[in-house]
Amino acid sequence: MEFLSTMEELAIERGEKRGAKEAHIQDIIDLLQKRFNSVPETLIIALNNIEDLAQLKQLLLETISVNSVVEFEELIKDSSHQEN
Repeated sequence: MEFLSTMEELAIERGEKRGAKEAHIQDIIDLLQKRFNSVPETLIIALNNIEDLAQLKQLLLETISVNSVVEFEELIKDSSHQEN
């Protein structure tokens, strides 16, 4: 059995979080693309600026109930204002 150093464990954890973040973002983009046929670049940039995995998961769930991309963009703005 191989033991990992603390630094190796931290690197693995960071990689897992980065992978989860990227997966959530891609899922959001894919669902919005499917529902509304286009996703503005500004929305993709805004999603990439979100670091909180819980917020991304919540936004992912919201993709099924929003009525437009504009409404989804408002959710991002509202959630980012709540964090500040």
